[in-house]
Amino acid sequence: MTDDGREGGARFPRFRYELPEVLAVEARLIRYEAPRHRHFRSALPDDVPAAEFLVETAAPIPPRALGPALHVGSAVLQEVTAVDATHYRFIGFAPESLEQGATIALGWSGLDEPERTTAFRFEGY
Repeated sequence: MTDDGREGGARFPRFRYELPEVLAVEARLIRYEAPRHRHFRSALPDDVPAAEFLVETAAPIPPRALGPALHVGSAVLQEVTAVDATHYRFIGFAPESLEQGATIALGWSGLDEPERTTAFRFEGY
């Protein structure tokens, strides 16, 4: 028997995919090196200048099919690596396109609007 949402069916709590509060953001200009793999070549650019944003959150970002994305003004950084449970490294491959004073927000990749706004702004490297 399936649960179609009508009375009498089993009720399961619905998991919430809320993004945690952003506690800190640090930006720097780096030379990005694509990860080395044994059986294939990375599609990411190699040995290029990039913007790196180290983001600290109040709690872990919940796992789901969509990954987190960092919105820096109109730029959306979707290349992300978890450093630990509450620290994430976002990479932007067009650092020259980031605007001074741009707002920084956290969202989900593939969605137009960020979910979690912050008080942080991009002030350069």
